[in-house]
Amino acid sequence: MSLLSLSGRRDASVRRRSALARASLLVATIAGFALGAARGEAGEVTWWVTEPAKDDATKIVAEFEKANPDVKIRLQTNPYGGLQNKILIALRSGIPPDLIEAQTAWIVPYAATGKLQDITDVVTARFARSDFVPASIDSSTAGGKIYGLPFQAEALAMFYRKDLFRAAGLDPEKPPLTWPEFIEAARKLTRTLPDGKRSFGYGIAGGGPEGQGNSLFRSLPYMWMNGGGIISDDAKRAIINTPESVAGVRFYTDMFTSLKVSPPSTPENDGVQLRRLFMSGTIAMYQGTPTEIERLDKDSPGIDYGIAMMPAPVGKQTAAILGGWAFILPADAKNKTDARRLLTFLADRDRIAGYTRTFPALRAAMADARFADPRLTAFKQMLDFARPQPTLDSWLEITAVYYRHLQEVLIGGATAQQAMDAAAKEIDRILAR
Repeated sequence: MSLLSLSGRRDASVRRRSALARASLLVATIAGFALGAARGEAGEVTWWVTEPAKDDATKIVAEFEKANPDVKIRLQTNPYGGLQNKILIALRSGIPPDLIEAQTAWIVPYAATGKLQDITDVVTARFARSDFVPASIDSSTAGGKIYGLPFQAEALAMFYRKDLFRAAGLDPEKPPLTWPEFIEAARKLTRTLPDGKRSFGYGIAGGGPEGQGNSLFRSLPYMWMNGGGIISDDAKRAIINTPESVAGVRFYTDMFTSLKVSPPSTPENDGVQLRRLFMSGTIAMYQGTPTEIERLDKDSPGIDYGIAMMPAPVGKQTAAILGGWAFILPADAKNKTDARRLLTFLADRDRIAGYTRTFPALRAAMADARFADPRLTAFKQMLDFARPQPTLDSWLEITAVYYRHLQEVLIGGATAQQAMDAAAKEIDRILAR
């Protein structure tokens, strides 16, 4: 055996031992914390929140403890990175925290483990299903039972530079509504500016540190709008290579490959880079989240821009991937009674309005003054067309396959049809396992 082979085996062995050590440490950390919580005093509730929610959660805890002096809330903040798996390990450990903040996309897979409490009674005591953004409550429901209280919902909308629209002879108060109008506008906006700088009509995500998620959120809706998608509704087969799906992929990738209305840096651009290009005037349109508004106001306060719904094929509806968060109760929680008291406390219009970091999943909460900014209108409208991602354990693996083949199209290694045919074969194998 060659020294190279021996070295490769040693490296692989080291990587496996390192991965096992990290996994063991994670399990031990979660188990140790949860065990400490399990041994806590009666009337104590352990609540896991994300790091950005810490300040708002602290305020709610103070309100709750004042109204319920017999209960003590212990907050633990968690970073986004690795949170999905961390929660899953905690649920399976048998000694989880009492209340958890989790993405709505994770709830159905969690419920399938039998490790979540049915909270239908808590939710329906305060609200009707129709009170929520449809995709939010649907993502929190499995087998007719509600397992999550949705509090946050979001969908991408289109940011566009009004000043660049005017300079290109376009009406900034009439952003494109259909795919043909969108392409026409992108072509007119792709031009050399008076200062000699090149400006492009539309920025798409093709890579970067957050490339897989950024590209998925920005391209999959084009397939949905056109009647396609990545997998069938029953999750039994790939449909990514159907004519409807390929047309959606082609619409997205053509912006860079054939229409040339996206900048040369497209294969490396993620959401952060798109925002920077938008601020500099290098791109005139891109998809972004409501949090972009705060960043643009801070980093480029003089910029003249608008926000519109995403254009759709003629005669069809727009679409977006739902992003959102909910509160869940583990089935093995030590203090179920007081955790339910806290959840009931959270099931309030004003608390949901105050806690969300983008938009509330509760429709009535959108009337809160903080959501009155007219620049948020398009985001509110897009929520009505938002859909949840498929709730499969293998979804992350499936989207990785899609992303790899999408990049292949962008770099010219295959046509959209060829790339999606290859992706479909890989995805079918994953679904058949």
